[in-house]
Amino acid sequence: MSNVLLALGSNLGDRMLNLERAVTMLAHDEKITLHKVSSVYETPALLTQDAPANWNLPFCNLAMTIETPLDPISLLDQMQFIERHIGREPSAKWSPRLIDIDMIAFDNLTIESARLTVPHPHAMRRSFVLAPAVEIDPDRILPGQSATLLEMKRKLICQLPAWMRIINVTADSFSGDGMLGNAIDQPTGANYIDVGAESTRPGAASVDPEEEWRRLEPVLEQLDLTRLLRPRVSIDTRNVATANRALQLGVDVINDVSGLGREMLELLSGSMCDVVLMHSLTVPVQRDTVLPADMDPVAAIRQWFQDRMSELVSRGIDSSRIILDPGIGFGKTAAQSLQLIGRAREFTDLGCRVLYGHSRKSFLHLASPLPAAERDIETLAMSVHLADQGVDVLRVHAHDLHRRFWNTRALAESQF
Repeated sequence: MSNVLLALGSNLGDRMLNLERAVTMLAHDEKITLHKVSSVYETPALLTQDAPANWNLPFCNLAMTIETPLDPISLLDQMQFIERHIGREPSAKWSPRLIDIDMIAFDNLTIESARLTVPHPHAMRRSFVLAPAVEIDPDRILPGQSATLLEMKRKLICQLPAWMRIINVTADSFSGDGMLGNAIDQPTGANYIDVGAESTRPGAASVDPEEEWRRLEPVLEQLDLTRLLRPRVSIDTRNVATANRALQLGVDVINDVSGLGREMLELLSGSMCDVVLMHSLTVPVQRDTVLPADMDPVAAIRQWFQDRMSELVSRGIDSSRIILDPGIGFGKTAAQSLQLIGRAREFTDLGCRVLYGHSRKSFLHLASPLPAAERDIETLAMSVHLADQGVDVLRVHAHDLHRRFWNTRALAESQF
């Protein structure tokens, strides 16, 4: 069986339906075993300067890994059959298309023929290929390269981060957004949905695991974890029983703000989900418990990450599953949180994806006197800085505002 990385895109008609049909056909092929499917990333079309104006249609993009006994040309034939079945016809280069299926990598083979070039010759320069690929296969190294897909993504001039949308199913969230709301989101609106049912604000009361699950279960039912195309679902919990129930339903990420205790690690070592390793001193937050003023917060948290990563790997949790979160506001002063943001790049050489949860947090009072619920512009400014330093996942409230900004920025900075 060969391991293959594919990239899919669509910018004509019902883009999500086109992608879903393609993924479904691949998944139901008896000679293809679906391994992982990324969430969907929306990006401006790649165009030449003389392209017709009506070609300027945004793409929806995803990546997937499959296993197959097929040889590369036979797989290519099947991919092109699927493209034709969905309605793709021969067209000019750069023009819009109903569906585009590209073979990015086939095992460790290098192929150069009239019909097929593998690895894909342009993959390393395209954020709309690398961002979704990193979500599902960050440690992969393509033939002829010395860097992982994650490292290659961070070398790009224009970064495309993953958006993690926050759903707080509480009545006392620090940002004033505690509500069920409309948990179902269009797949292009967020790459991750992080659902939490216990507030971590200062003074918050602990939530019994049964009550926590009572709040979470209807949200997970709404999100429909059986869909092939959907945001990756993260559960924000420090309760092992809650995490276990969520994993049985098929969630993709466990986000434990308490830093992963022994029992949680035992549970996660027997799973295949991604794991957020977050630094914190107390949960819920205690305002008077912070890192020492004379301590370098970046150096201290880097060392903490390295120690804990070694422990996780020794327990069978591969580094490709680990997402590092320095824990903005959790045991840090406002000034220390700003240092962690200003020096975010110092966490990106640890070999794992990096996540920042900075949205609307109290350190932003240094930039604005507005209440937490009105700090989205300040959050966006920090997000730009973080993404430019290679942070991979940004956990934000106003995810649509961020996505619109990035699409506009990418359009303005496009170089052909």
